[in-house]
Amino acid sequence: MIDTSSSSWTFWQLTEFFAPKVFVAIFCGGLIGLERELKNKPAGIKTNILICVGAALYTCVSILISNQNAKSGYVGDPGRLAAQIVSGIGFLGGGAIIQSRGTVVGLTTAATIWIVAAIGVCVGIGHADIAVMTSLTVVVVLVAIGIFEDRLLGRSLSFACQVLVNDPDGKVRASINQSLSQNELVLDDFDMSESGGHNLVTMHYRGNRNDHKKFVLDLWGISGVKEVRQL
Repeated sequence: MIDTSSSSWTFWQLTEFFAPKVFVAIFCGGLIGLERELKNKPAGIKTNILICVGAALYTCVSILISNQNAKSGYVGDPGRLAAQIVSGIGFLGGGAIIQSRGTVVGLTTAATIWIVAAIGVCVGIGHADIAVMTSLTVVVVLVAIGIFEDRLLGRSLSFACQVLVNDPDGKVRASINQSLSQNELVLDDFDMSESGGHNLVTMHYRGNRNDHKKFVLDLWGISGVKEVRQL
């Protein structure tokens, strides 16, 4: 371990101090990001890695600044710079949350971003063991809760999608409604508007995750459907 109060580090001393933390942060952020990526969430591998590495580096720099000035009599609080990570990460979390017609989505992604930043702080202060253990715990929670929702909560999950259709006589809408019934999905809300000469249909419905996936695939097989967007 190098003397963190020294201002004359060599390249290898800097590498010794920063490189292990960067690699651990990449591993922890990538592990959680992989789970998010496999579920097609907006904050995937790259985002979580960058958040974790960034939080770790901010924490390291905060400690180094404090120790750097300690011998000259300017004792700083190493937690001040790292504390700003908590408020700063809120902007990313807020951007991941979308409110649409009373339905809030993205809360899990925002919470994941928040905890990935906390893991980065753990890496920055040198507790790689806590960071790795927490990362594994987060992945287990995300996967286990997903299985719990699918198998035990049954048909209480909410979904939303937008379908761009060419439907002058209403036949496409009838086919969509039939597909909902065939896949045992319960329609909660239905809205239609004009978009570029086509009809934009917005639906909110409840059901099982696998039934939702089958429904989306069925939509592409309906003649007149131009585009399907999952919200």
